[in-house]
Amino acid sequence: MEFAEQIMLDLINQGYSGNDLREHFKEEVSQIRPAMEAILAEAKRVAVSESGYASYGDVFNEVEE
Repeated sequence: MEFAEQIMLDLINQGYSGNDLREHFKEEVSQIRPAMEAILAEAKRVAVSESGYASYGDVFNEVEE
């Protein structure tokens, strides 16, 4: 399923329709590219060791035994 389709279904499930649906959809879609660019930039920083990384355990607060 494409991002746009997922966004549309989510907005419909939230009760939006008509012009409200269109406006919220445009707003949500406009945020995809900046979010992906931020993810890619962070991945590049981690790849060249400019920032740390988080392990699965770090993210989910798991204690290693």
